[in-house]
Amino acid sequence: MSLALVAAACGGSGDDGNGDGALAELPECPVDAHLEADGTVEVVVWHSYVGLTKQTLEALAADYNESQDKVEVKIQSQGTSYDELLRKYEQAIPTDDLPGIAILEDTTAQFMADSGTILPAQSCLDVDEDERASVDSWLPVARDYYTIDGVLWPVSLNVSTIMLYYNRDHFEQAGLDPDDPPQTLDEVRETAQALKDAGASTQPLSFLLQPWFIEYWMTGVGQEVVNGDNGRDELATMGTLDNEEAQGVYNWINDMTADGLMAPVSGTPGQINHYLNMLGTSSMLFETSTAITTIIGILEGSLDPEELGADLDLSGLPPIDLNISANLFPGIEEPGKGQVGGGVWYIPSTNDPEVQAAAWDFAKFINEPANQVRWTLEGSYLPVNQEAAESPELQEAWETTRGGQWQAIAFEGLLNVDPTFPGPLIGPYDDFREIVRKSLDDMVLAGTSPEDALSSANDQITEALETYADENF
Repeated sequence: MSLALVAAACGGSGDDGNGDGALAELPECPVDAHLEADGTVEVVVWHSYVGLTKQTLEALAADYNESQDKVEVKIQSQGTSYDELLRKYEQAIPTDDLPGIAILEDTTAQFMADSGTILPAQSCLDVDEDERASVDSWLPVARDYYTIDGVLWPVSLNVSTIMLYYNRDHFEQAGLDPDDPPQTLDEVRETAQALKDAGASTQPLSFLLQPWFIEYWMTGVGQEVVNGDNGRDELATMGTLDNEEAQGVYNWINDMTADGLMAPVSGTPGQINHYLNMLGTSSMLFETSTAITTIIGILEGSLDPEELGADLDLSGLPPIDLNISANLFPGIEEPGKGQVGGGVWYIPSTNDPEVQAAAWDFAKFINEPANQVRWTLEGSYLPVNQEAAESPELQEAWETTRGGQWQAIAFEGLLNVDPTFPGPLIGPYDDFREIVRKSLDDMVLAGTSPEDALSSANDQITEALETYADENF
């Protein structure tokens, strides 16, 4: 890795991705090199999507291929989880056998910048005069999350957030107003108690033990989980998760479980029991906004098993008579405060210039407002482009369909995220999340005290951060 890239990548966020404060030396973006190539340039896109999101990506690639004759985009699945895809990417680094584009998880921002394998979007934005080569209409929080020392790294984004899904009929049965769902964790507990007391559900909150819930709650109150201003001012080398806010959340989870107000489900990949709980024992669920199409499919009896990445026979599944609504993710102090989540599009710099240029051209196509609208309506992700969010087609869907109305609420949540505190930058983010996930399992499923679970997790996080810093990626 070049010294310039090491310095640019090792911690610290910029202003708005416009290049101010960025290092003078960045990899050169070979804009338009694909136009000078002999024959058609092939761009392979690695992803881990399933169901409608996968189909939408394939359809967009087909439309792009038909729109011009210089580039052919080929979509290749590399598993059904971001973890699988990241492992494949890591394995390919030593041999430079990388795709034209890799769509990885939001958590990989620091790792990918440190890898020395990426052509930063900033390099292309600084030299491309194409009017599509602009991120001015991107949500500020999205630009800021992925900007490190003034350098914007990804060329496109798929953004999402967390939602509260709840059973309106159960709320009415318990004498609760279904149009006034809980806004904070304290209110979630009060609501769960009322639902249980009324016999509406036996374990009112179906809770998937996901580490990213913890991150969203911490970010929502401006609490760091690692040092260095959450890794934004400098490369994080110490965990700060064992703090008062996290202690309160861990105790809340532990007490909700002990009092029979929560149905905990281990956050292992491919888990669907948190959905199934909503068919019987539970009234409320926290889940990503990208689950909207899945939940609508369950309710309408049209769910494709591939949507869950699972080998299930749902051919006889009838429409399910549940009156479900969705709202902003309840926070520690207020709802809808969290961070950016979703998928991130990177262009590897190890390919020939014409492949990098072709990949950049496809990314510009994906970023066009009309295609961002399609990503939202068909692929379940929220628009990163403000112009797309304001389009008549999307506004109509957000006003007239149940899934669209839920997406509008989710988008409101994204607008609530503080651009000056968008979430942590962590080198070994996959280790961080696995450590937090195991600490939740240990506490809820194995009886470890909240204090011990959190303290042990923080020690392990610090060890992982120190190892990452010592090995310099």
